[in-house]
Amino acid sequence: MNDHPEGGVGYLEMREYNKARWAYDLSHPTSAFMQWLREAGNVSFSAEDVRVESSSSPGIPIPATKLAHDEIQRISNELNKWADVEAAANDKFGASLLIDLGREVSTAMHRWPMEDKPRRIQELMCGECEQFTLVVRPPRFEGDHSIVNCPCGYSMTLEEFEQLVDMFKEEADANKRKALADARRSRRKSA
Repeated sequence: MNDHPEGGVGYLEMREYNKARWAYDLSHPTSAFMQWLREAGNVSFSAEDVRVESSSSPGIPIPATKLAHDEIQRISNELNKWADVEAAANDKFGASLLIDLGREVSTAMHRWPMEDKPRRIQELMCGECEQFTLVVRPPRFEGDHSIVNCPCGYSMTLEEFEQLVDMFKEEADANKRKALADARRSRRKSA
């Protein structure tokens, strides 16, 4: 067992141990996350999800979420050899498995989040402060609506935002058509 100057458990530093506990809890077969990974592959499927580097075929028909689920489950099953996370952390192989589990769960959570996260809009300025600080905030609960807002207090519904975007697109298309028509006219005059 290693001694950690800033604390830790077994062969793991404290941050590794905390991540391992978090991942271990999420990797339980009945956790919402594991159920999500198992079911997500059945919702939408693309052969592009999984590529086989050594083959000329475009992919194998297994959703990436299913592969992640199976790998997390495999590591979790290996960890069942120890009584708990702390016992596994005190064994070199167990600590290695805990680090792998933390990495796999973190990667899966990042690639296939269970809920939408707020996202910045970089193509449009705020209508009030004229900064590129607009954020789309997804619904937070059943029946809630997405909103677009700015730290300055400016806010609009997603529908209002989409109408504004459509208006800008129509204006840009009209400007392109006008520029093309002007270019054709100037060519005719010079010919």
